[in-house]
Amino acid sequence: MVRRVTSRLAVTAADAAAQASRAAAEAEAAAREAEAALARALAEDASTDIDDSATEAPGTARKHPRWAAVGAVLSAVAVVALAVTSVGLARSHDDHHAVADHDLELLQGTRQAVMNLITPSAADPAGSAQRILDGATGEWKTEFESTKTEFIDTIAQSKTESTGEILGAGIERANDDGTTSVMVAAVTKVTNAAGAKDEPRTWRLRVQVGKDGDLYKLAKIEVVP
Repeated sequence: MVRRVTSRLAVTAADAAAQASRAAAEAEAAAREAEAALARALAEDASTDIDDSATEAPGTARKHPRWAAVGAVLSAVAVVALAVTSVGLARSHDDHHAVADHDLELLQGTRQAVMNLITPSAADPAGSAQRILDGATGEWKTEFESTKTEFIDTIAQSKTESTGEILGAGIERANDDGTTSVMVAAVTKVTNAAGAKDEPRTWRLRVQVGKDGDLYKLAKIEVVP
């Protein structure tokens, strides 16, 4: 199996952590504002109590209207803080799933394109070549187009039949040119006119994958020792 490198998810996790941190900071600031408002209200009430104590009749119950306002302020701030935190967490959750969906789609496209590449058939060499070309873009498409006829002739003459299996595929890194490097491990069984009979062959490839329209295609192929 190829070890999956999760650099893209790590970047997204870092973004999510930053958003959560900002949300926490905003909530903390809101809490400090509430504390300041409460302190001011207490100070004003204490001053009012001193001024009113001289004029109050004995046994008169004191009313503190500011306490209702302070309670309302505290409740409002708590709601705002909770909303800010919830929005931050929801955004982080959505971003994580968007990246996971993107990576899954990219890897599925990569697996299919590599499978077409390593399983040509003498029963339909032209069709095999076209499937490879359909999964190619950029540099690899240009290269294969120039050798397509030779490829078809070679497969037909050698009577090559190949079946295969992708053992594993993992994203390695995002490239500056917009492509994504993916490591792929695969195995094929080859039969041909040279005497091979279900002969096993292993593949370890580093491919660069780019998006062409709605599909992910191979832009460059490297055999890794």
